[in-house]
Amino acid sequence: MKLLNIDSNSSKPPLLLVSLTILAVIIIEFASPRAGTMVEGSLSTVINNSEPQLGITTNAATNYSPFAQGINSPKMNYASRSIIVTAYSSTPDQTDNTPFITASGQRVHDGIIASNFLPFGTKVQFPYIFGDKIFQVEDRMHKKYNNSRVDIWFPDRASAQLFGIKKTTMRILK
Repeated sequence: MKLLNIDSNSSKPPLLLVSLTILAVIIIEFASPRAGTMVEGSLSTVINNSEPQLGITTNAATNYSPFAQGINSPKMNYASRSIIVTAYSSTPDQTDNTPFITASGQRVHDGIIASNFLPFGTKVQFPYIFGDKIFQVEDRMHKKYNNSRVDIWFPDRASAQLFGIKKTTMRILK
């Protein structure tokens, strides 16, 4: 065949034929209706949403790849949701008349969050802001923030103000 310059005596495939084959595989893989979705933790990673293959399992709660959790992360089941995260500190104008005691009766410490829609003791993560750090719900917010946000405790007002308001992904650990 002269068009692809195929020599019937050669055992090597021509470069153009190999290139076209690779291109066809890429087009079929990524143009198919079963092509992957973006994975949490990596904007350039594409996974196939079909059955797990080659022993790679997905997180049961969210169908994410275990590789998106990070190399050193323990394998956990979780549900994810987009949430607005704010910050507060133990100052009387940001709390009630007992600024160092949470609504659950605990003394404030690093890793406490306030939430009105999660039960006390619920553990969560904010992977895009704090990596694998685990926070626990021990406080409540003003009732006007029913399901729309969570509040992270900071030891001082300046740190809370520096944190500001962020929209991020929250993992609710099971």
